[in-house]
Amino acid sequence: MSITELAKLQAPVAYAEVRQRVNTVRALFGIVLVAMAITGIIQGMTPARYVIFAAAYLTGDGIWRRTRGTSALPMLLTDTVVFCAISMVKGNPSLGLAVTFVYIVTGALLLLPLVRAASAIAAALVIGIPVVIISPLGDPIISSTRYVIFDIVVMTLMSLLIGSLLYGAVQALHAATLRHRDALAAERRAVELKDEFVSMVSHEFRTPLTSIAGFSETLRANWPDLTPEEISEFLVIMRQEAQHLSNLVEDILVIPRIEAGRLRLRPQEFDLAAEIAATSRLVFAGASKDVNTYIPSGVIVNADRGRVGQILRNLFDNARKYGGDSVKLDGEAGTDLYTITVADNGPGIPDGDWERIFEHFEQVGKGDSRQAEGVGLGLPIARQLARAMGGDVWYEPRFPTGAAFKFSLRLAGVISEGDRAEAELEEPTEV
Repeated sequence: MSITELAKLQAPVAYAEVRQRVNTVRALFGIVLVAMAITGIIQGMTPARYVIFAAAYLTGDGIWRRTRGTSALPMLLTDTVVFCAISMVKGNPSLGLAVTFVYIVTGALLLLPLVRAASAIAAALVIGIPVVIISPLGDPIISSTRYVIFDIVVMTLMSLLIGSLLYGAVQALHAATLRHRDALAAERRAVELKDEFVSMVSHEFRTPLTSIAGFSETLRANWPDLTPEEISEFLVIMRQEAQHLSNLVEDILVIPRIEAGRLRLRPQEFDLAAEIAATSRLVFAGASKDVNTYIPSGVIVNADRGRVGQILRNLFDNARKYGGDSVKLDGEAGTDLYTITVADNGPGIPDGDWERIFEHFEQVGKGDSRQAEGVGLGLPIARQLARAMGGDVWYEPRFPTGAAFKFSLRLAGVISEGDRAEAELEEPTEV
């Protein structure tokens, strides 16, 4: 592996994930050293007055780096210089410098890419080896009980610093493992959703295409022998199947537009009852259902009429496929919104699936258990379109059985919060 490739290798642990914990320990380490140095000064230990400066710097540096910095290299180099300086001033590096080197190597290998880790370790050796050589090894001052206690405290604190570094690294690696596992699960789920989507869309496309192809071939082969009524019936069926295909394509295409924020809405004021009646006739034509509408004329809403029709079509189509033999369309006016209820006497939705049915490609019955056609897009699209126009779509159970889907729209003359905020920002026009 080349040097360039080595330089591109990432550190095993991201410094940001352990930065706060490690630097907190460093700051506490510095505070303890400051306290020890002050005690030494009081007791007449001359080197202590120099240690206090290094310890104070370590404390301030630890506090500053708790929330700053993107690389562990400056921290490790700072600690190398500080701890080597303390060892030099103390007059004997003893085991404290060895523990310091272990800390530098551990931190470099965990928090730095391989090339930078090697540079940090090399810098520690360049700085530390002269300290070992120049320091008066075997100086009688090391035999003093006070300096032995100092060494023990320093080594204990260094061990705590190494322990905090390793503990943070273990936690970071565990979190990274969990994120990797979640990412793999999400990837598998995405593949499953793709396969399910392709399967369902293929089935949905095949049915109307087969019908159109069959009736068109029948018309081509038997046109002279068919009566005008039969020809008209075949053409009506072909038109309905073509409209079904168009609706399916529109449902599929609207998802990326909504998620990308590129869905263009053309709000206008119109009579809601007329739109509901037209969509109801289209969806429930030929269905053996008792459909009752209790929405009065004159309810004027302000919305994109085409998108409202798309929402109604999806809700009505859902009731047609799953809603038993009776469908009731009702409405209720609120202060700002008008709520349409599409209720049926079908089996309803299980308690745990009330929100899941509004997710993409989700259906109560899936795979071999599916009882009707569909790709699991109607309800998610209806909700997102309604929310884009200032309303919403949600589910409520009926008693003792059945389902009720609620759909709210902004009444005409109602100003949305966004429109009101924009209006307040506009400066008045001078007359």
